Amino acid sequence: MFTEVALLAIIVQLGIIVGIIVYAVKLLNRITDIAGSQKSIANSQIQLISLLIKKQENQESSDS
Repeated sequence: MFTEVALLAIIVQLGIIVGIIVYAVKLLNRITDIAGSQKSIANSQIQLISLLIKKQENQESSDS
């Protein structure tokens, strides 16, 4: 009887550890996806700023 309870306790502990590991891996993947999205947004903003600078330079040169 006592060994069955001890075995059940070990199985529950292992299940909790496996659950924590799975959660950590999923969280890490999500953070990696978010970082990739942030990098993509930053690159798009850089392109937008460079286009705005070119547009402003073109307007200034046409005004002169």
